[in-house]
Amino acid sequence: MRNFAIPILLMAALILGACSSGNSDAPADTNAHPADWLVMHSTEALASPNYADCKACHGNDLQGSGEVVSCYSCHAYNTTPPFVVHPPTWVDAYFDHRGYAAINGFTSCTSCHGRDLRGQQTIPGCFTASFDGLSCHAEGPGEVPHPLDGSYLNGALHGPIAKADLTACQTCHGQTGGPGSNPRFNVGIESAGGNGCESCHGVNYAHPQAWAGPNSTFHYSAGNIQNACTLCHGLDLDGTGAIGVSCVGCHDSSTAFTLNCTFCHGNPPDGSPDMATNNGVDHSEVPSDPHLICTICHGMSPSAGGNTFRPATHYALFDYATDTNGDHWDGNIQMSLVSQYNENNFGCDAAGCHGNNSEFQLSDSGLPVLLKDFFGSN
Repeated sequence: MRNFAIPILLMAALILGACSSGNSDAPADTNAHPADWLVMHSTEALASPNYADCKACHGNDLQGSGEVVSCYSCHAYNTTPPFVVHPPTWVDAYFDHRGYAAINGFTSCTSCHGRDLRGQQTIPGCFTASFDGLSCHAEGPGEVPHPLDGSYLNGALHGPIAKADLTACQTCHGQTGGPGSNPRFNVGIESAGGNGCESCHGVNYAHPQAWAGPNSTFHYSAGNIQNACTLCHGLDLDGTGAIGVSCVGCHDSSTAFTLNCTFCHGNPPDGSPDMATNNGVDHSEVPSDPHLICTICHGMSPSAGGNTFRPATHYALFDYATDTNGDHWDGNIQMSLVSQYNENNFGCDAAGCHGNNSEFQLSDSGLPVLLKDFFGSN
């Protein structure tokens, strides 16, 4: 009897030893998979026809069985196989994760990228300085710098930030690239369909439609010009290789940005449509003297060189510091109150040297008229 018991005890020891291997790669006794299975399992699962090997433990519907978890606890973006790692709407995880994380919070990424978001095995961490040569969060993911409740879609809120430096929007909502790269701003903004700034601004147009003016949002005080505007208007802002127009038509210089009035208006305007309106007004028969070119009627004339202004006393010019458009670019035709411009027949009732008759009347520009006393004492 004693001799028979010894082999039985030896066999039991071997069996127990086989189930508690000291191999560090072996799964824990409460886990059927090794520690790095999260990374490895996709290859194994895809190699199993119709996930048959997975269903043995995770249930025929893969919804879990007993203490075995449901596959959908991680693959929350799916309702049926086949499974995906990220939401099926994602085209490029590098770009698409931004808006998703902003809306759903960083905890939505922890199941794969680790509880501390520092990654695991081959899954990159959010603190990675770069991923496949692309810039990441070296200091870790930060908070989104604006509200996520949809209110920031209001141009009055995000417009001034974008105008001050468009590259601030490019960081999260634009494709990568520097001057001359023509990046699209089509990344994220889940609440606007996931198409980034293009949801409202259109393709390759990350600013208001009437950006050239005249209006209250035009580009005069845009900031970081050499880095932001050059993205789409070319390295030298001359439109070469760019999707944007050349800036050196309106501006004599792309460094000093002095204005060239004749680009928009002619000198004097010849009646052809200009940047302000589709209805040109022919001034070619209006003598420059005694009208002081434009000043008597409009309160301002170009300088002799044509690239600066000679305003009347009370004509308001641009103010870059306060982002004030002034009288030139507020969307109105400025007309002198002194001459009593008549909006009905486009002549002057009190011109002084001539009457308001057909000989001295112009056509309709189509723009609203604002009467102002450019020469008064107040």
